[in-house]
Amino acid sequence: MLIEQLWRYPVKSLQGEKLESTEVTDVIPGDRNWGIVDLKTNLLLSAKRVPKLLEGHARIIGEHCIITIGRNELSSQEVNIDQKLSEWLEKEVTLTQPVAGQTKGIEIEWDDGSDEILDNPDVFEFSTSPGWFFDSSSSLHLIGTATLELLEKRVGKGSGDVRRFRPNIVVKTEEPFEENGWVDQHLDIGTVRIHVRKRTDRCVVITRAFDQHQASRATLRYLSENHDREAGISMSPVSSGVISVGDLVEIS
Repeated sequence: MLIEQLWRYPVKSLQGEKLESTEVTDVIPGDRNWGIVDLKTNLLLSAKRVPKLLEGHARIIGEHCIITIGRNELSSQEVNIDQKLSEWLEKEVTLTQPVAGQTKGIEIEWDDGSDEILDNPDVFEFSTSPGWFFDSSSSLHLIGTATLELLEKRVGKGSGDVRRFRPNIVVKTEEPFEENGWVDQHLDIGTVRIHVRKRTDRCVVITRAFDQHQASRATLRYLSENHDREAGISMSPVSSGVISVGDLVEIS
């Protein structure tokens, strides 16, 4: 089994960048290294409640984050980047990086793909890890190609677009959802060993419009009805190293 794609998402909820290789420590360096915070509520913005975030694309050049919105490019080193992001999102926001132990709130909307919209999602607070803007002990996400292909076939065009699921690692698989059976096992990729912690519970983000794809709840509904609303697996590294597209992935 081989790695087919590698992805990094420098800004939480913005589109990410495709990589040919990457270092792996306790995270993929630069992944979710920035977040956009609402200055009024002090909440970390997410595409769960601000779908417009998915219109932005982020990549890392050197130590800086470059955000592309339409034809415009913004750099994290610009003094007025907060003003430009605020104009784009039509609310006062700031681009920030996590500080170890910092407490930050985020809205969570549980969704089964039905047509019912929740007006008051849950809000919870979390403490960040150094250099990573997400609350989880599972810093890597993987999905198999056969899973994406099945969703594209069963649900419709764009349902299996890899960008909808925002994985870090895409592996070539033969059977749809076979990665679901790897929980509590390890993946060995060269010197890197990764512990598979759990199946990934999908949220409303996969229903949002992005690029040429319209908003649709069909994918989430299909997963809710057939796969316990799960697609892909969440993992945490055990040992560090470098992984690349084309690398062999072994299960142990």
